[in-house]
Amino acid sequence: MAAPKAKTPLSIVNTVMAQYEDGPRLPADLGYGGGDLAFFSFEISGYQKSEKEHIHLTWSWRCLDPSGVLLVEPAEGKLETDVSPEDKDWLPKVRQNFEIPFYAPSGAYHVQISLHDVLANADATADVPYLVRGHRVEPSDTLTVRNFRFFRSEDDSQPMEVAAYRPGESVWARFDIIGYKLGPGNVFDVQYGLSVIRPDGKPGFSQPEAATLKDKSFYPRRYTPAALSLTLPADVAKGEHTIVLTVRDNIGNQTSETQYKFSVE
Repeated sequence: MAAPKAKTPLSIVNTVMAQYEDGPRLPADLGYGGGDLAFFSFEISGYQKSEKEHIHLTWSWRCLDPSGVLLVEPAEGKLETDVSPEDKDWLPKVRQNFEIPFYAPSGAYHVQISLHDVLANADATADVPYLVRGHRVEPSDTLTVRNFRFFRSEDDSQPMEVAAYRPGESVWARFDIIGYKLGPGNVFDVQYGLSVIRPDGKPGFSQPEAATLKDKSFYPRRYTPAALSLTLPADVAKGEHTIVLTVRDNIGNQTSETQYKFSVE
């Protein structure tokens, strides 16, 4: 005797994007920030049961950014179990989570789900949209520095409105590097150094190789954050100083030089 057919079409229902497992649905206008964990779940209705009350379902999902690029590695799984007659209204539930890369751009993202019922040879799909509110970095086709900000201390979250320091204090700055080229496996390799021009136009502090940033990731890192600091001598000349920041892209064979001014009072 053939297995009975499903009474309703195979469907993916009750899709939820949340901030924690089994949490409430995230409001559509709220979105996730870079580095957040995203939790999503869905239930399955209209599945086929065998004569022995057995179900066999397979599923897969992938997450796409606003440009259609995979955000994280796709995943897949299966649900194969027995369902008792008392659980005739039971809806299987799948739970998954993934991390939003901290460098993910703002925009509309999508989780795409594919479902297959092995017993019924039926398929269903669903598209679950959500927002990401990322750190804004203006795009560039060539190597450059964006969002250069001076800070009073290493732990400050708000940049200084006026970059003014006193002798003996430390100068802190953060910036974003963008426009470098990626190698195989989305590897990037950038270096930066700095020098300081004193108020009289003569060279002062110099550190040609301040840092090297090299890494790779599944999702292309279109920009990378960086920082610098220098301690002003007690006898530093007062007036306007200029930081000359030199960035090198070792994969794309590019160099960028930019200047930023601060004062010593």
